[in-house]
Amino acid sequence: MKMISFYKIMSGFYDLLDVIYFRDYENSPRKAVLENINCEDRVLDLCTGTATNAIRIAQVLPKTKIVGVDISKDMLRVAKGKIRKRHIRNVKLYSMDATNTRFKDKCFDKVLLSLVLHELEEPLADAILKEAKRVLKDDGRIIVTEWEPSHTLWRKILFLPVHLLEPKSYHAFIKKDLEKYFGKFGLEVVEEEHCDYSKVLVVEKEKV
Repeated sequence: MKMISFYKIMSGFYDLLDVIYFRDYENSPRKAVLENINCEDRVLDLCTGTATNAIRIAQVLPKTKIVGVDISKDMLRVAKGKIRKRHIRNVKLYSMDATNTRFKDKCFDKVLLSLVLHELEEPLADAILKEAKRVLKDDGRIIVTEWEPSHTLWRKILFLPVHLLEPKSYHAFIKKDLEKYFGKFGLEVVEEEHCDYSKVLVVEKEKV
């Protein structure tokens, strides 16, 4: 209930992340995510929020089929308004629990988790990762975007609101060895790209 109330408040401000932290598109995680999507992929955007990634992919790659799910109806309301305004036809949005979706096993080429895992207590993050793996094709990829604190003074100052406002789980998550973490689920990090205030990890199922 606390998380739903939090996202109700944040839904009107969430897109400011792109204005403040990701305004340089060439160095943004949005570009890194897009570069990992093929033109006819079937993409699941788990915890899609206001559907920023989904919308950009849909606009640039109109043959992709994108599904966004989120438990917050307020976030989805903002996302649907953006989609209507841009006349986008290849994104479908659903109010759904990301730990227990209604999709078939191994039905998506790509699964996106953008600024999601750090916000959750570990059991909930684990459950979402397990669900992402379940719906991912054997040759598919999970594209994970996470915060990465900067080291320069000015960037530290600009990043301070994120550092202060994120839940306790964030401070534990940024200290994790993510390769070991994903390995617990039979997943491996195959690529990593450092972007402004963030990093994008490409994760695949471990080869048997």
